[in-house]
Amino acid sequence: MNLEETIYQRQSTRNYKKTPLDDKTIEEIETFIKNTKKLNPNIEYAYDIVDNTKIKTVLPWRAPQYILIYSEEKENYKENVGFIFQQLDLYLQSKDVATCWLGLVKPKEKQHKNMKYIIAMAIGKPEAQTHRKMEEFKRKDLAQISDKSDEKLVPIQYAPSATNSQPWYITHNTDGTYNIYRQKQGFIRKNMVGRWNPVDIGIGLAHIYISNRETFQFWMDENPKEEKNKIYEGTFRI
Repeated sequence: MNLEETIYQRQSTRNYKKTPLDDKTIEEIETFIKNTKKLNPNIEYAYDIVDNTKIKTVLPWRAPQYILIYSEEKENYKENVGFIFQQLDLYLQSKDVATCWLGLVKPKEKQHKNMKYIIAMAIGKPEAQTHRKMEEFKRKDLAQISDKSDEKLVPIQYAPSATNSQPWYITHNTDGTYNIYRQKQGFIRKNMVGRWNPVDIGIGLAHIYISNRETFQFWMDENPKEEKNKIYEGTFRI
C-alpha cells in the first residue's frame, strides 16, 4: 500500500504488542525522516526514539516505543514538525506499524536543550488491524472546512487531529492558490487542544502534499485575507 492510499485507511492505535521494533525498522524510520519534505527547511528539529521507560504520561496505556519530537522556535515550527512526522505516520502505517500522535506524553529527561519539546508519536506492532474503511472515519464535510467544494481537498478531511478537532479551514484565491487557516478555539477547547492545533495544520498539509507531490508549494503571504474567528497559517499551491 502506498502513502496516498494509506491516507484513507490509517487509524490511531492504542493497543500494542510489547515487543519493540527491530533495529532494521528503526534504521528505516531514521532514513525516511531524513528524506521527508520539510514545510520550512530553515527550521532545525530533532527527535529521539525511546522505550516506554523514558516517558511520562497520564494515559492508561503504553506503546513499546515513542518518537519524542523537538524543534527550535521559529515561524511555523509546530506546523513543520506536524508536516514532517505525518509523512512518517503514513509510511509506518503503510508498513503495518501502528502509530498514534500524543500530546499527553513527555520525556522524563528533556534532551536537545536548545530546542522546545513539542509532541510524541507512539509506535509499535499493533495487537489488531491498524487499517479501517473510509466510511468509518468521523470527519467534517468539505463545506465545513472550505469556502467551496473542491475534490483536491479531500485528503485533508482524513487527517488526524487533537481530539479530532479538525481545526483547518481552506479558502480559494483567484490565482489558483489556497489559503489555510486554523479555527480559533473557545476558552475550554483552547486549553485542551489549542497548543497542538498548529501541529494539526502541518499534519493536514502533509496529506495535501502526499496527494500532490509534484506540484505542492507552501509559503507565508505577507498580506493574507482575514477570516473571522480564524488564524492564517499559510498559502499553498497544488
